[in-house]
Amino acid sequence: MYRQRYRYWSLSRFSKYIRTKFGLENPYALSAQDWVKHKKESADKAPIINWITDKGFDKLQNIVMFAPDLWFNIRTATIWKFFKNLWLFRKCLWNYRSWDYSGMVNFMVTSAKDMSEVQEKYGHHVGHLKTAKELKVFAHVLERVRDDSYTEDKLDYSRGDGFGMGVFTNKPNTLPSYRNARQFYKLTGQQRKDDLSLACKLMERKLLSWWN
Repeated sequence: MYRQRYRYWSLSRFSKYIRTKFGLENPYALSAQDWVKHKKESADKAPIINWITDKGFDKLQNIVMFAPDLWFNIRTATIWKFFKNLWLFRKCLWNYRSWDYSGMVNFMVTSAKDMSEVQEKYGHHVGHLKTAKELKVFAHVLERVRDDSYTEDKLDYSRGDGFGMGVFTNKPNTLPSYRNARQFYKLTGQQRKDDLSLACKLMERKLLSWWN
């Protein structure tokens, strides 16, 4: 609800001032039966003033705020959120294939990044910045699993002697060493498992707190 609609005009200070002047001041609390009795007594005592301050101001407010209300409803309509989400996930939809897990991970990565941005910029609960960081980490870990570049990031390929022969060498400042190929693939495979485990633990422990 936008600012102009926080309070009905019938509850404004001006309305209360008029009702007080004519002896129609509303009490702070009454039972349901007493409210009915109070409304009847106010209508009998000053029917025109009672109608103006009880219903007339609100009807006037509806007329004055018709255009802003209409624009607010259009701007916040569900259809626009649908098109916004359609644009947000356009690349995910284009690249999705039902036979590969990467398509599903793309949706999760995009969603986590979008949620992280919203938490960081517009979050209103106490730990929203911490939540934004958790979502960034979650998205980054999923990207590593999706890209599956655990070996490509560490190795350079060069042609060797003979047809179809090639040689793998470690890129500078990378571990583990490729000198023992079996150990190398064992360790890089463990990195993939560790990333999957971290993503699952984040979902298990934090998923229900990722809201705003």
